[in-house]
Amino acid sequence: TGELDDREQAKLEVKVWDPDSPLTDRQIDQFLVVARAVGTFARALDCSSSVRQPSLHMSAAAASRDITLFHAMDTLHKHNYDLSSAISVLVPLGGPVLCRDEMEEWSASEASLFEEALEKYGKDFNDIRQDFLPWKSLTSIIEYYYMWKTTDRYVQQVI
Repeated sequence: TGELDDREQAKLEVKVWDPDSPLTDRQIDQFLVVARAVGTFARALDCSSSVRQPSLHMSAAAASRDITLFHAMDTLHKHNYDLSSAISVLVPLGGPVLCRDEMEEWSASEASLFEEALEKYGKDFNDIRQDFLPWKSLTSIIEYYYMWKTTDRYVQQVI
């Protein structure tokens, strides 16, 4: 028999999605299309991006990655599945919300250093950090690695 778990469940778990929301799958899909469009537009307006003058294709691809969609779904949940309220949060008065992941936070030279380090050390992220990218956190390097594995550059190296 198991032991009684006297921890307060509300402190352990946070509901981030309600599968019984009043929205249809089609409405949710349409909201995500809007969220990706907002993300693409936000990237077009972003002057601080590490990718200088990104193409529309690159901006749209970045806006379709998980971080934008997770933010959109989280926003929808926090606004009780009210589409107009959630959209107004994605596009506040100051301009569209831009969600960036590790792929966008790294410069081209940092990406090159990472690939060089990976070739030298394999997946020894501590050595990669120590010898090549000491200004990056270990978490950032590991997160970047798993995103990098989904890129064309990684696929071309494997082939």
